[in-house]
Amino acid sequence: MQLGNLSGVVTLALTLPLLTFGCKEDPASPSDEGNGAFRVEITDAPSDDANVKGVFVTIADIRVAGESLEAYTATTVEISALTNGATELLYAGELAAKSYNKIELVLEDGLTAVAGGPGCYYVNEDNQKVALEVADEGVITLTDSGFEMVQSGSVNAVVDFDLRKALVRTGDETKPYAFAATNRLNNSLRVVQKDRTGTLSGTVSRDSQAEGEVVVYAYQKGTFTASEAEGDSDDELFLNAVSSTKLNTNNEYTLAYLEAGSYELVAVSYEDTDEDGRLEMRGQFKISAIGELDLGLLQVTANSTTTADFKVSFLPG
Repeated sequence: MQLGNLSGVVTLALTLPLLTFGCKEDPASPSDEGNGAFRVEITDAPSDDANVKGVFVTIADIRVAGESLEAYTATTVEISALTNGATELLYAGELAAKSYNKIELVLEDGLTAVAGGPGCYYVNEDNQKVALEVADEGVITLTDSGFEMVQSGSVNAVVDFDLRKALVRTGDETKPYAFAATNRLNNSLRVVQKDRTGTLSGTVSRDSQAEGEVVVYAYQKGTFTASEAEGDSDDELFLNAVSSTKLNTNNEYTLAYLEAGSYELVAVSYEDTDEDGRLEMRGQFKISAIGELDLGLLQVTANSTTTADFKVSFLPG
């Protein structure tokens, strides 16, 4: 599907500290020379497909610098329920004070792996569990996930599992959905340090033509192009967005755990135009500020919420 140049892009300046990256590979276990507290939480940007009532993933292992976290136990999470800043704790323990170069999640996708059922699956409109398979033995390497642990310090990592990017339609009626191939799946997850992030939220006012379900996408400044709105199917669109969310019933949005930097917002309308239970992109919106708010000079700081209300007007394609 193709769409003309999207307009109304909003630039948001977010001022937050950056992650400190390391390049040394060390065991993910406490040390007699000094430790720090380490936590891993998980959150989600949801799928908007009406045929998908819920998505569950079993995280069999968490690896830091190639080594399994000490005393971690496999956890099954309803990832699709963790939206708008909600998280679930996966791990709380200690790590040796040193640099770590990466975090990996290992998903369990066996058909009978958990209580005789699939390790990763979605629930369809008939309340049936349909297995989701993962490539590369279920190993997902989180991009830019290195960090520095200091003695008596703490790192609280939040993994954002973006189902809009991670799930693809297969065209197979028996298994209509699957996890994306390795590169795309890896890029569907991002990790941030929780205490170094902020939240952007607000209320959206629509005109009479702004119908359908509205999704708000956040891009790093300068990375959005018109080609983001072009693809052979709707699950190939807006793949370079940092985060996304849909408006709730009160026309409110929340974009949580945004890292430091400048951002652009894109608002898009989706509707089930052919009544097949799947949302198709209907068109673009023009975004404009409400009142005297300067959408190009918004500042977001750590552990705080910046409110940005705006209005949208539908631009027919």
